[in-house]
Amino acid sequence: MSTIFILSLNLVCIYFFFWLIKPINFARFMPYAPRQAAFLKVVLSIIGGYLLASFFVSATNWVIQIPSTILGN
Repeated sequence: MSTIFILSLNLVCIYFFFWLIKPINFARFMPYAPRQAAFLKVVLSIIGGYLLASFFVSATNWVIQIPSTILGN
């Protein structure tokens, strides 16, 4: 797969994960550190988005390798 495609997928998945956790109010759990709560949201979205993108890249590679596995080439 192309490096540009993988990088784009990572960025899209990070944004998607950030969009998913945006409504969660981490400041409620961390009332004395609202800046750290915002930073935690960013870090969690990077970690979750990267894991999500890694799954999609791996799944795509598995699908691409299925014909060679079945046909034995």
